[in-house]
Amino acid sequence: MIWSERARCGRRPSAAGLAHTRLRWLQAMQYADYLAAIQSNVEEMVAALDGRPGVAIPSCPGWTGLDLLAHLSNVMAQKVPVFGQRLQAAPERGSWAQALATDKDLGPKLVALAAEVVGLLAAMGDGVPLWSWYQRDKSSGFWARRLTHEAVIHRVDAQLAAGLEPTCPAELAADGVGELLEVFLGRPGRPLSDGRPPAVIHLHGTDQDCDWSVTLGGEEVGVQRGHQGVPAALLAGPAAALYLWGWGRRGRDGVLVTGDPAQADRLRAIAATAT
Repeated sequence: MIWSERARCGRRPSAAGLAHTRLRWLQAMQYADYLAAIQSNVEEMVAALDGRPGVAIPSCPGWTGLDLLAHLSNVMAQKVPVFGQRLQAAPERGSWAQALATDKDLGPKLVALAAEVVGLLAAMGDGVPLWSWYQRDKSSGFWARRLTHEAVIHRVDAQLAAGLEPTCPAELAADGVGELLEVFLGRPGRPLSDGRPPAVIHLHGTDQDCDWSVTLGGEEVGVQRGHQGVPAALLAGPAAALYLWGWGRRGRDGVLVTGDPAQADRLRAIAATAT
């Protein structure tokens, strides 16, 4: 759980409280770190595509470089009114959607758009109430984190398409594993049952102080920090290996599976559904 203590008391945490709890749980990532990572990863993504909008993106079947740029541009463009107007409800699609699919100069425009988004987040600071689709955290801090990992994963997509070997700092990767598990898989009210018997899977980052227990087989996926219960499988490896595997950008290279490997495949399949 991301905010277990106050939830047990039956009170919804404030945005500031959520931001404090997020930073306490999630390694040492700070708000400013997220903002720097958004901009640098967008720039690296555009550089990897290097003016080749037609290049195939193998990690996003059917997509080209232009599709990747257009997707991230739309994600960023949606946030401009949310952050600029500090919206508490989802923006109307017509207020931010752009006709981007044929824009050959989209790379430089995306870099500028990311800078605008980062500037708006920086001006607000952490803990400012904002609309988000995640019920447990409706704040600027949620979006700083979410856009960071959106940019990182698509930077990886672009680098894979360019034949480069993507890397990710261990601290950032551990934070990304936590986001994947806790926000996407463990999101309350999101049914992700695969109809199979219950099983517990443990994940362990060998280069960071990060461990999770994931329970599959219920109506919802259960996610806890630390190792709880008897696992059907243990996945251990560097945080970056777990991160890229969890997002389907790498196989299990670098991840040691102890126990039933089919349960690891099961977790990855559910993660693909959740994202």
